[in-house]
Amino acid sequence: MTKSKSLLCGAALIALMPEAITLAQAQDVRLEEIVVTARKREESLMEVPLAITAFSAKDIDARAMKTMNDVSAFTPSFHFVNQTGGGSGRADRSFNTLVFRGLFLSGNFGINAGGQAFLDGSPVIGAQVAGLSDIERVEVLKGPQSAYFGRSTFAGAINFVTREPGNEFRGRVSGGYSSYNSNEAALSLEGPIVEDKFAVRVSGSHDTQGGMWVNAANRNEKFGKRETNSISGQFVATPSDSLKIKGFINFFENDDGPPAQAALKGVAGDFNCDRGGRSAAGAPRGGYFCGVIPDSDELPARIISSNYLLNSFTYGILVENRFNLPVIFDPAFRKSAGLGREAWQGDIRIDYDFADGYSFSSLTAYHREKSMSIIDLSFRDGQDRPNALAALGPNRPAFVWWLLAVQGQQKDFSQELRVSSPADQPLRWTFGGNYLAGRSPGGSVYGLSVLGPGFFAAITQQKIDTPAVFGGVYYDFTPELTLSAEARYQWDKIKQIPKIGANGQPVPATTPTLQETFKSFSPRVSLDYKFAENSTLYALFSRGYRPGGFNAILATSPPSVVAQFAAFGATLAYDQEKLDNFELGAKVTWLDGRAQTRLTGYYMAYRKGQVGNSIPFTNPDGSLNLATATVNTGKTNLKGLELEGEIVVTENFQVQGTFGLNDTEIKSFFCNDCKFVYNSFDSTGNSLPSAPKWKWSLSAEYAAPVFGDYEGFTRVDYSHQGKYFVDYSNVAQGGAQDIVNLRIGLRTDELSIEGFVTNLLKDYSPPSAVIGNDLFTFAGTNEIRYSLASKRQIGVRARYNF
Repeated sequence: MTKSKSLLCGAALIALMPEAITLAQAQDVRLEEIVVTARKREESLMEVPLAITAFSAKDIDARAMKTMNDVSAFTPSFHFVNQTGGGSGRADRSFNTLVFRGLFLSGNFGINAGGQAFLDGSPVIGAQVAGLSDIERVEVLKGPQSAYFGRSTFAGAINFVTREPGNEFRGRVSGGYSSYNSNEAALSLEGPIVEDKFAVRVSGSHDTQGGMWVNAANRNEKFGKRETNSISGQFVATPSDSLKIKGFINFFENDDGPPAQAALKGVAGDFNCDRGGRSAAGAPRGGYFCGVIPDSDELPARIISSNYLLNSFTYGILVENRFNLPVIFDPAFRKSAGLGREAWQGDIRIDYDFADGYSFSSLTAYHREKSMSIIDLSFRDGQDRPNALAALGPNRPAFVWWLLAVQGQQKDFSQELRVSSPADQPLRWTFGGNYLAGRSPGGSVYGLSVLGPGFFAAITQQKIDTPAVFGGVYYDFTPELTLSAEARYQWDKIKQIPKIGANGQPVPATTPTLQETFKSFSPRVSLDYKFAENSTLYALFSRGYRPGGFNAILATSPPSVVAQFAAFGATLAYDQEKLDNFELGAKVTWLDGRAQTRLTGYYMAYRKGQVGNSIPFTNPDGSLNLATATVNTGKTNLKGLELEGEIVVTENFQVQGTFGLNDTEIKSFFCNDCKFVYNSFDSTGNSLPSAPKWKWSLSAEYAAPVFGDYEGFTRVDYSHQGKYFVDYSNVAQGGAQDIVNLRIGLRTDELSIEGFVTNLLKDYSPPSAVIGNDLFTFAGTNEIRYSLASKRQIGVRARYNF
């Protein structure tokens, strides 16, 4: 979308505001109250002294929100991509990366994540949540949340709160169809087993997003198809007025095709400038891309191409494992190109209220998943590039080809116990203990390269055990003025056990286990003043830590390789990083409850940042290689503003808006990838990559009776994401993105039918992009990998409540 169109969309909605204020004053309409549980208690969104974006079930339905991408579009200071950083950069659903307030982190996924997703307050390592059906509320918490949410909430957290089944028999069925053979269907049934004592719900859903981009190497194949199937069960038991027990279990699977991915390569003539970058051997690298990278629809067809041919030979390597390459589970789990995943999530919560107002809570959760991708890591069809190594050995492809399988597996268990004092006293407190155990056998990367069948990454088993104690004390100096002091002390016990070396051979039995315990004290202190009903001013300080770890490759490397890594500052272990956060906030209710605004200003200091760098090295046999190692060289200051607001104009008309400014400035950073781009390690003064500096959204919905019990409605949702930098050098940028979605339909409390258009104005700016390693030449970090935008879709959707 052009800048003029973007401004026009915004101006059209903003122009409604003066009339909105006048009409709101004349009618008795109010916004619904949203209750959040960010501090382990039920509190009004407008009174809790934290920066939170909350979506109620009504909000989720109004925007037709289904994925984390939808949450990101309407949340200031939260950016979400299905893409990992560094030299991989796959635009599939292998890993979810949560970025809060522009703080891009190295290795920000899985056990090492700095932002975490929670389901009913229980952690889901990897942030894989099936969907937003049967969700009562989504809470996005920005800034360090370690005090109450613990591990992996260094920069923020997202909590999905499920809806309790009711004591009446009822159900919901929904379905839809849209462009590119996309379809969705869901069914939910609930009711009492024992009247007022025990109720259950069973739900199932299916969601398919059709592939939108044609593979130029095989025009019968499309990139970007995603399918999710889910089934869940939930119960709530109330044996007495003082005891409540809730349980939830969910199984889901992903079955995705090849990702909607493209790459610009210097060796292929896709770059437009030469910034002086050099390869690992010191030779010119073919330049880089300066300025804004092309939109998805501007790319030549040859760029949107990959070779996913699973013939008898490649199938034998990747699925049947005829060459006995190291794997962590049966490769027959995935028999076609793309991603497959199976995941279980479950939790049980017990709440008991004592007669004197004290309460006890227990939350137990378990989650496990495994996934496997078959991907062309060249991100370009190489059939026009002869393989110079083909004649030097058997089983080598005739052209440049890197068709790989990537396996991952993990599980986690958590237990929390908590005691709270009566909530109606001026002095209140909450204290508890928590334990989290995470396990992963490591990941396997194997397949076909220019050298033939091979294994391409060491396998290191990972274990984390994190016991913690936490608590909060709250004191009302007056009914309006409250001081809150919260903290967590935790012990992150990290253990990494090398199993398979980078050469594909088992490591010697004498190889030591890598282990360390990282201790941290994470405080949060706030002072809030409730100056009016549902209106609060607050000041807050919070601190978070992300545990350190190990560069496991150095545990099994010879001294000559270790010395080469040391020249870049990389050693066997790296330390934990720290984030200090200062906030000032104002939450104000206007016009007798018809309008609300929430404004937050923040400053954050990020220190001892864990920076992943691509480091070239020479093996003892003289062959060249490239690996990523982490060093503690990051120091960045972050500041910004977050604004949200909504106004009920009449009982039929509502307007909502958000705005986010996230400014980041690197103070120190060892950037080896920057040397590849412009022959310098220095990125001081630059901004962090990946997340945009500016985000905003505007939404308007009008509904009015048309006949009988039916009302007609029209809704427009407009979201803007500003430009973002591809890497720390700040040379290349992803373009700004403006998405307009339109919905028109009829509804009653029982039935809703609508037509919709997503991406109405066909904005095809790439949602995300990262720097990557060009496997055509293996010359270093010299390509830009980015995900392709979703095209415009037209469809229909219906739901029936019974």
